[in-house]
Amino acid sequence: MPDHNQTAPGELEVVRRFINTWSIPNDTREETDALPELARAPKVWRKEFPDQPLSRADSLVRLQRLRADLRSACRGEVSSSGALNERFNSAALRLKTRWVGGATKLNIESSDASFVGYIVAVVANAIASGEWARLKTCPDCRWAFYDHTRNGSKRWCGMTKGGPDGRACGTIAKVTAYRAREARKGGVA
Repeated sequence: MPDHNQTAPGELEVVRRFINTWSIPNDTREETDALPELARAPKVWRKEFPDQPLSRADSLVRLQRLRADLRSACRGEVSSSGALNERFNSAALRLKTRWVGGATKLNIESSDASFVGYIVAVVANAIASGEWARLKTCPDCRWAFYDHTRNGSKRWCGMTKGGPDGRACGTIAKVTAYRAREARKGGVA
């Protein structure tokens, strides 16, 4: 999918890209999971996540469960709080301070060298900073995107197609809703 300014700030972009290893491509509209191939082929993994190597602890099942938990959390599902809390409780996290822009900031880091630990730490930092609430998934194509709008109310990955691989999920949803309203009124849709 085209970017449409969907990239997340800093390390949260790695989380967004990880979530998008599961997708519904526009051309087939069938669910695809790129994670098995990524986990099986170290060269492919390094191309997608160059600074975050996999460790022995990063089994495919563990990665898929983490991704499913993060997707649920991006959709705002209530049950996702429990799953995220379990992740934070079982992760080896440590707190560090760092000096940023003339102020001391608290930073959460993973104590182990696993990709899962790294992602959990990034998510914890994003929740603490308030950035996590802006990482969302499109209700239509389920693509993860970062909401850069001023009021944080963006619902869809895009309103315009924006290229050959783009999808205008917002426009499609609005046209569908309009047609349904018109049909209920007895109008021509």
